[in-house]
Amino acid sequence: MVDELKDILNKDFDYSNLVNSTLDIKENSILLIDNHSEQRLNELILDAISKNVRNIITSKNCTLNNKEIIKVENYKKTFNKILLKICKNFQTKNYFGITGTNGKTTTGYYLNQLIRNKSIFIGTTEEDLFKKITNEEHLTTPKLFNILQLLSKEEYKDIMDVVIEVSSHALDQDRLQGIVFKVSGFTNLSQDHFDYHKNIDNYFKAKLKLFTEGFSEKFVYLESEWGNKVKHESNLPSFSIGTESTNNLFIEKVRTQKNSFDIDFYLEGKKYDISVPLGGPLAYMNYLLALSMAYFSDDYKIDDLLEASGKLNNPNGRHEIYSLDTNDVIIDYAHTPESIKQSIAYVKDKYKNITVIFGAGGNRDKDKRSLMGNAVNDADKIIITNDNPRGENEEDIAKDILEGVNLNKDVEVILNRKEAIRKGIDNLNNDSVLLILGKGHEKNQEFKNNTIKFSDQQIVKEMLKEIK
Repeated sequence: MVDELKDILNKDFDYSNLVNSTLDIKENSILLIDNHSEQRLNELILDAISKNVRNIITSKNCTLNNKEIIKVENYKKTFNKILLKICKNFQTKNYFGITGTNGKTTTGYYLNQLIRNKSIFIGTTEEDLFKKITNEEHLTTPKLFNILQLLSKEEYKDIMDVVIEVSSHALDQDRLQGIVFKVSGFTNLSQDHFDYHKNIDNYFKAKLKLFTEGFSEKFVYLESEWGNKVKHESNLPSFSIGTESTNNLFIEKVRTQKNSFDIDFYLEGKKYDISVPLGGPLAYMNYLLALSMAYFSDDYKIDDLLEASGKLNNPNGRHEIYSLDTNDVIIDYAHTPESIKQSIAYVKDKYKNITVIFGAGGNRDKDKRSLMGNAVNDADKIIITNDNPRGENEEDIAKDILEGVNLNKDVEVILNRKEAIRKGIDNLNNDSVLLILGKGHEKNQEFKNNTIKFSDQQIVKEMLKEIK
């Protein structure tokens, strides 16, 4: 088997023909595949054979025998050797990882802009990066195989700094095993993904994995109950951000405007004050986490980071503002009870009237829905609509949300998201804001029997153009 494998992966072999999913098989493909379930592995391999794959490299967990199948003694070792062939210098790159419930995408996006040094950000909003790499559904944190296929491309081969949004699913599934993060960051923790993790303790344990030896060299965290717990549970060198003078980065004063904030802070005892052109709930905390991760990597000077801070912008679908006369429409990805509450709190003293449009995903954490309903009680008007209902009854999802909404609130259920947005825009009047929450950058809406093209941004642009 070893000789057979060497013959296939000879020095002239085109490693772009390697694939790690049956969805990516094309002419002359060689499939690398394994699965802990013998039955599932055999099913995948039969699917590959039916697609006329050239060869299949797999583990001895496969019980099928066929001329295309090569079973190796140590699949993991073989897989890691092949990763080095795909991207020879991947282990010498600098990896920055960010995890937490809210703020991962925003922090990673800011960090990538701050370091400006042949860097790339890989996360929720970067779906387009992988369209030519794989036919698999885009994940917040793609598989390492797909990341290295991307980095091996001519246009990315000089990238040395890789910023990765690290999800709890990816950590639980060892999706990034094979790289060590130079610096990692922890934002916060609140209820999310309980359909997968079942409870907060399991969710936290998955996140904590990033802050252990073999995964990261050191980390930065926002001081909070959960941030302090990460610090307590981890043996890695760490740096804190908070409002106490004992923090490595001490926040002295923050002044937020609609589209910017001014902040005075001390970093390792030295005072700095800066104005940053970013708006959004806790944008300044995400910014300080990104700044600190770059600074404590020891690769970047604070003066250069502060200079880059004046040119930052938010990622797609994160506190994205569209103006109409004296009113604003804000599109944001906020989809957890905590992030929804923060979105409303941020605009509360900046506008006279707040309308919120949101829904909850079907076939996901049902217990979160009433908490989401409770989170919008500080808004003046509430419109409950569809998010991605998937296979669930749309009205049942709305009823689950309504359980958390106070009985005296001005609330309306409009399941058609486009009509809900139209009603929300019509409701704007004299220094009002419409918050459209939950989908952010997403371009599709998932129903039971079909998926349709749907973009909150596109709908808002079209409707505002009609009005103007």
